[in-house]
Amino acid sequence: MLFLEPSARALLIVHLIGGALAVGATTHQLLWCRGYLRGDFARRRSERRLAWIAAIAFAGNFAFGSLLYPTYKVRVRAQYLDSPSAVANERELRRAEAERQNAPIPPPALGGELSWVGRLFDVKEHWAALGLVASLLLLALSRFAHPADHRASLALYLGLAAFACASAWGAAIIGALTASFRSTGGAT
Repeated sequence: MLFLEPSARALLIVHLIGGALAVGATTHQLLWCRGYLRGDFARRRSERRLAWIAAIAFAGNFAFGSLLYPTYKVRVRAQYLDSPSAVANERELRRAEAERQNAPIPPPALGGELSWVGRLFDVKEHWAALGLVASLLLLALSRFAHPADHRASLALYLGLAAFACASAWGAAIIGALTASFRSTGGAT
């Protein structure tokens, strides 16, 4: 069986919480920035705090993800997602279990080929890294060139807020999708 060690499971849970925090902070920040288009900067102080929270959430989550990455790369991706024999073995185990329980035999997962999940995860990692950079740039802008004081930075500020938000959401969705294929468990 393929299981993550308890410390890796704990890191995965912290990574999940950090991802939720990044999604929440970037979403709220983007929503609070929309008033800036009308010249309404009433939420400036709270929005700047969200820029700080989002940057910390992205950076912390990136660090926790980096600690998990070797385990994912070796134990999940190499031993399961990129291994046709492991996918075939699990499919056979599921079929045998369904027959034993007189249940319908589950169809093969997307043709039984899962290497695309690993490639999608790699794309997510690159977008998350770009989201981290965007959130750090946004934090710097919020401190040194906020649109309330420097109107010329408004388009860049909103663009970075939108990109950081989209990166956080994309990373969360793809991370959940990847984990649904194989993260903490194995063929039983």
